[in-house]
Amino acid sequence: MKRFLMEHKDSMKPPYISTLDGILTAGGELIGYQELEMDSPYLDVHEDTSYTKDYVTLHSHEFYELLFCRSGNLQYLIGNTRYQIRKNDIILVPPGTSHRPLFLEQLREPYQRTVLWINNDFFETCKQNFFADAGSSQYAPQKQLPYVIRPEGTLLNQIDQLLAALLYEGSTMRLGSELYRMGLFLQLFCLFYRMNDHPQSDIPKPENTGLLDQILNYIELHLSEDLSLASISAQFMVSQSTVSQLFKKQLDTGFYKIVTQRRLIESKNLINSGIPLKEVAEQCGFCDYSVFYKAFVKEYGISPRSFRTREKETHDFY
Repeated sequence: MKRFLMEHKDSMKPPYISTLDGILTAGGELIGYQELEMDSPYLDVHEDTSYTKDYVTLHSHEFYELLFCRSGNLQYLIGNTRYQIRKNDIILVPPGTSHRPLFLEQLREPYQRTVLWINNDFFETCKQNFFADAGSSQYAPQKQLPYVIRPEGTLLNQIDQLLAALLYEGSTMRLGSELYRMGLFLQLFCLFYRMNDHPQSDIPKPENTGLLDQILNYIELHLSEDLSLASISAQFMVSQSTVSQLFKKQLDTGFYKIVTQRRLIESKNLINSGIPLKEVAEQCGFCDYSVFYKAFVKEYGISPRSFRTREKETHDFY
């Protein structure tokens, strides 16, 4: 397992740059987005900056990813839904959820964010304890957090201060640092779930649904079926060139690339659920196992079977 933060601790000191295929460290090493894994058994935190309009592949993680956006003009695609992102917006991406930033124009300023990775089991334990306590309170918070939250006023200041403390504590690694960071995160966690009823927070609405969004939603619901330019153009009664140009213009990538990435992300979720590998290939729309195997290895640098073994060992550890 690639221990990202520890193995790249020196080279990850700012500045480091998000690029086409991943993060380019100050030491010149490229770490692919699909390879990013946690070092801590609970949570990792770092700052990240993109200086140019780069294409970032559609990807997912095995942990929760929280992005506190400090600057930048962009949209964000989460699953099949697009959001316009503003300064101080918080993006929360659950494990196994496909996502990527969309740079529809040249960056007027660097895209800066504080990034928090939270182990799935740790997050779920926090959730169980929180809702056990919430049962005795006067209100019932929503169990599902929205993908994007827009805090304001004193609530924004509280969140900013907690993230700054997490970054500082992570950089010092003093005695008891892990436990101290867990305590800071628990405060952050409670604030997130309180936001649903907080007057100083807003839940941004997704962008207006257009042809691209309709096609993305169709892909999401029909991964096991034929998803070709011909079938999509017939389904939406447009030309194949219209579909192809739409993906190139708005997602900066090809139609088939998005379909393959989305199928592979779903395959990881199915593998983790224990479904036999050959059935995973079929349910994700690959014509046979060998095609699925080659695509999986090309995208993730590991075989489906090795991925299953690795994730099982990680889960058993917790």
